[in-house]
Amino acid sequence: MANLMYQGSAPVFTHHLKNLSAILKLAAKDAKTRGIAPEVLLNARLAPDMLPLAAQVMIATDHAKGCCARLAGQPSPVFADTESTFAELEARIRKTLAFIRTIKPAEYADSETRDITLTLPFGELYFKGADYLHGWVLPNFYFHYTTAYDILRHNGLAVGKREYLGVVPGMEMNAAAARAMGVKPQAAKKAVKKAARKKASK
Repeated sequence: MANLMYQGSAPVFTHHLKNLSAILKLAAKDAKTRGIAPEVLLNARLAPDMLPLAAQVMIATDHAKGCCARLAGQPSPVFADTESTFAELEARIRKTLAFIRTIKPAEYADSETRDITLTLPFGELYFKGADYLHGWVLPNFYFHYTTAYDILRHNGLAVGKREYLGVVPGMEMNAAAARAMGVKPQAAKKAVKKAARKKASK
């Protein structure tokens, strides 16, 4: 179970935070091309009572680093939450990814039964590790990642599910699928060869 807890957290956050970083890079470039002030997008919301893009990115990183830290029984790094540019948000994502890499898979051992306490402005929440990961963190992480994507898509950024999902780790594909998904030729070639070898060995 320890390995499953690791596989269901650190690699998942890493993959999607890299996707989010790539989407933010596209957004910054697109804003420049279209003559849109970056702060317009960074402060954009889906609804008046929802948080803006910058906050959505901050909270997604908070869930990722906080989850990995708590599952491993470590303190989570605290960020200042002062990011106000695309470059600063990307730097925050890089810091989050760097922290996640410092925790070895073995440190997630027995984390499914670890007692987790979350102190929030409205009170405290108590979980076992598995419930915390699957019932609280992952839904929250995806909510804020998706909302960040949706804000940019709603404001005209030409991205789709391909950018949101990225190239899923462990996924194999044939040449047609690689072309449809826009995978780089080298990566597609490796994936096709690997799939062919796997098929031949059966």
